[in-house]
Amino acid sequence: MIRYWAVLVLVVFAFGALFKAPAQNAPNQNASAQNTLQTHLRKPSNHSGLPVRGEFEAKETETPQAKEIRQTREARYGKHLPEPLVDPGPTVDGGGETSHLRFIDYVRLDNSPDPPGIPASVSTAIVVGTVVSGRCFINETHTFVYTDYKVKVDDILKPDPSTSLTIGDLLTASRPGGAVHFPSGHVTNVLNVGQGLPEIGAQYVLFLWKTIPNLPEYEILIDSGYQLKNDRTYALDDATSQYNGEEVNALLEKIHKAISASQTRGKP
Repeated sequence: MIRYWAVLVLVVFAFGALFKAPAQNAPNQNASAQNTLQTHLRKPSNHSGLPVRGEFEAKETETPQAKEIRQTREARYGKHLPEPLVDPGPTVDGGGETSHLRFIDYVRLDNSPDPPGIPASVSTAIVVGTVVSGRCFINETHTFVYTDYKVKVDDILKPDPSTSLTIGDLLTASRPGGAVHFPSGHVTNVLNVGQGLPEIGAQYVLFLWKTIPNLPEYEILIDSGYQLKNDRTYALDDATSQYNGEEVNALLEKIHKAISASQTRGKP
């Protein structure tokens, strides 16, 4: 598995004033510019989708079994925020929306045999899939926000040896981050800068890692994941932007070669 040495720095920006509604008599171009700024500040990477909104005090809609599984997964995540999230009230600096941005710096410790941005050997499975929905969660201590995405499998590039994934299946793939809606009406976006969030309705190549072998959920590996759009690829994470604009077939060929190399590596 690829190991990383990481330095984590949390920087909290209050963008409340930037999200303040424009005056009714303001020019249309001002409102347009503000909407563009709002959208930009909700996207943690150049080709990220918008964060999915979840309730801080969500109504109980899960079965006891599903809740137990989710709590088991959350126990692994630990504490990502230095202080628990709290309801800041309806407005902050005159606006109803803020963002917590986390900057992550890391250095790769070992020499992976995989091409950059194509972690074939460490992925439990690699699929082409369409993101059909997402659900944002916050853990019980309010120190970690993540989103579970439902992904319809369109193609399987590397099968999961522990299960029988087939085309058309729905799988769950998670990513840190999301938008928390508080009882006051305030919304706080919790984002990792440079690490994108999948766009609902879009198609991606996803490199999946099963963190807990006996559970069906996956995580989307960092520095991987590519949206497929108009026969071109766009990196989910900014660290792999060298693939932006590449032809889909060219990227898929590289992935197939990396998978093949990882499977034959070490064999006589």
